[in-house]
Amino acid sequence: MRQSRRRWYRQSSIILVCLCGVEVALGLCADGRPQPQEQQAAKLLVTVVDENGVAVPFARLILQPADGSMAHRGESDDAGRCEFTNLASGLHHLRVEKEGFYAVSDDQVRVGESESVEVTLNHQQEYVERVNVTYSPPAIDPAKTVASENLGSREIVDLPYTVTRDIRYALPLLPGVLQDVFGQVHVNGSSTRQVYDRLDGFNITDPVDGFFNVRVSVDALRSVDVQGSRYPVEYGKGSGGILSLTTGMGDDRFRFTGTDFVPSLQSRKGIHINAWTPRGMVTGPIRKGKAWFLDALEGEYDLNVVPELPAGADRNSVWRFGNLAKAQINLTPSNILTSSFLVNHFGSPNYGLDRFDPLETTLNARDEAYIFSVKDLAYFSGGTLLETGVALSRFRDRFTPQGDQPYVVYPEGTRGNYFESAADHSVRVQGMANLVLPPAHWAGRHEFKLGVDLDRVTYDQSYNRRDYSILRENGTLERKVTFIGNPSFGRKNSEASGYAQDRWSLSDRLVIEPGLRLDWDEIVRDVLISPRLASSGMLTRDGNTKIVAGAGIYYDASSLAFITSPLTGQRLDYFYDPTGTVVIPPPVETSFQVQRGIKEPRFLNWSAGVERKLPAATYLRVEFIQKRGHNGWTYINQGLNQSGALSAMFELENQRRDKYDALGVTLRRSFKGAHSVFASYTRSAARSNAVLNFNLENPLFSQQAGGPFSWDTPNRFQSWGFLPLWREFDLAYIVDWRDGFPFSLYNENQQLVGPPGSRRFPDYFSLNLAFERRFNLFGFQWSLRAGCDDITNRRNPTAVNSNVDSPQFLTFGGVEGRVLTSRIRLLGRK
Repeated sequence: MRQSRRRWYRQSSIILVCLCGVEVALGLCADGRPQPQEQQAAKLLVTVVDENGVAVPFARLILQPADGSMAHRGESDDAGRCEFTNLASGLHHLRVEKEGFYAVSDDQVRVGESESVEVTLNHQQEYVERVNVTYSPPAIDPAKTVASENLGSREIVDLPYTVTRDIRYALPLLPGVLQDVFGQVHVNGSSTRQVYDRLDGFNITDPVDGFFNVRVSVDALRSVDVQGSRYPVEYGKGSGGILSLTTGMGDDRFRFTGTDFVPSLQSRKGIHINAWTPRGMVTGPIRKGKAWFLDALEGEYDLNVVPELPAGADRNSVWRFGNLAKAQINLTPSNILTSSFLVNHFGSPNYGLDRFDPLETTLNARDEAYIFSVKDLAYFSGGTLLETGVALSRFRDRFTPQGDQPYVVYPEGTRGNYFESAADHSVRVQGMANLVLPPAHWAGRHEFKLGVDLDRVTYDQSYNRRDYSILRENGTLERKVTFIGNPSFGRKNSEASGYAQDRWSLSDRLVIEPGLRLDWDEIVRDVLISPRLASSGMLTRDGNTKIVAGAGIYYDASSLAFITSPLTGQRLDYFYDPTGTVVIPPPVETSFQVQRGIKEPRFLNWSAGVERKLPAATYLRVEFIQKRGHNGWTYINQGLNQSGALSAMFELENQRRDKYDALGVTLRRSFKGAHSVFASYTRSAARSNAVLNFNLENPLFSQQAGGPFSWDTPNRFQSWGFLPLWREFDLAYIVDWRDGFPFSLYNENQQLVGPPGSRRFPDYFSLNLAFERRFNLFGFQWSLRAGCDDITNRRNPTAVNSNVDSPQFLTFGGVEGRVLTSRIRLLGRK
């Protein structure tokens, strides 16, 4: 947050800042004028709020005297306040803007007659009435220290990514963000569980496996922000980054939208519904000027038909339901209460159906999630802000086989009923409080922020497993698998965190952010200290060049999935001779245990960047990020010996060391009418000395080994944007090219062959295009889109047979290819 009060000194001052080997000379006076002999007494306090009365931080303010003299610039703080001092009395022009909002201009601000003014910024949205609005242009923010990328509501709704109803598929539009074949996202080389996921300020990460599984209607999202480095101590454990989802709220007008309410059809083995993914949202006032609501409903029905399977056993349906309900009431102008309730339900009666796994081998899958939250914002005189909130999250998953027939694995597929049923239930109770203190002045301006976060997690899991067999190509028995017991267990964890942050504005061109965070949980039972420091400085007085750098210690949350692996049971694999009748002793036992005195994984992250405004409203940014992880959790095979006998006796140890280096270049060009083009190139390397994942269902009889992570992509280029065409048509496009993901090779005994990640998928390339036009019909406004995903029919594979002993070795699968798309949206009344 940059300094909003200017100070004049008797002599010119220069501050020399050395960050990451770069020395920057910055003057204390933003405009470089000499100290006047007498200060003007006039001042002006500007408070910036949105249409619901919530303070808008980090808004840019320009106060221009009517006589054309030098303008005063400032930025709103957490309480939405920006104070200008040493002003000349008289008429001024005020302009306030922030990306994601419509800019506001006021030519009638009379300094000296009034000491305060309130400005309301309206969020950008799909207006259906004709109004003159001005989009806030992108700009270099001198007070922004964090390395982050953002998607606004238009990019979320209108860019043609492959699954436009799921925000996880939009996240790879951002540099440094990749999505694996399971739909999970990775930020700057990190695993999914190292990313801290937030919804409106509350933790929504799965409390057991750390995955991002919660679904929110994309229509309800105002913005998605991914912070990959230099994020402040306010944010909790997450060495990979911060993923923040921000949803909207209604205003004083009733509005509604509807999307994809007409199902699509397929002509595969007859005419059937292919997919039906309706979404709808209603917003409006409960009481105008005081209380508002939002309700965003989404549904999904998909029918997957497998041509290779016989009729009557060739299809699987998937259904999904979700709803986000929010309400806000302004108890007083300075006390705002907000509550929300998110519901997710998913079901698939034949989960896992494909040509190799017929109907009888599938699972009946069900999962659900509920998240309820309440937050209170209280504003006090002088700029003090107190934010308090509580949230309750509940997750439940169930997987049930179709029966109890013996399960058999053949070289060409599987038969019988799956051998395992599982059910888990987890709950997180979260309480948080953040306090922003009034600005203090000492060698500049200080804005202090304090906070605490308390979490309680409970987890229950049960398994029921049966024996199963693995056969060879000639039909003889190769292996028989048995399990010891049917475990049922529970685990709890309490977490406590506190932080203190200072935003120190030495001048309008230099900001330093020191912070300290403390974390504790009952698994590690140690106080974790996380110091962090970041700084931002403008190199030129015109504000067109900025450098930024920072470093910090980051910890990961304790993974209950890792800790509870010893409780999931044991497995015995009996291997047979070539005849399939004689057991080759001894059986191989797979089991897990946790080393005593386990430590929390720790990362040292540092980064530096340069931003520059180029001609023609083009912005350039160059960013370097380095991460070094220590004490990472990984299971080490303790039973391997020189005789080569198979073993799978795993112990959790602090042996993992992660490395990530990346250099990224981004360009963004803005045009009139909210059109823009974005492009980026990233050169990176994500490595570790422990990249293998061990589990009971599909064990590896090998030692832990190092190599590239399975989401490593050394080179990546991407571009997307909106371009105007003829007759009010718009073109939206996405281009994505990258090196293929690495994969490892194994033999029929499930042993690693060669180093991990020794092979790669073919290079990935995708070009998606969509043409869209808005029109009026039957008194309503509509939007119609037609387009094509993967227009070049690249057929990017997502699966491969990596068994070196298989006749289908290196056969790629999971290919989709070119897909025609369409969408119709109801945007409300004309």
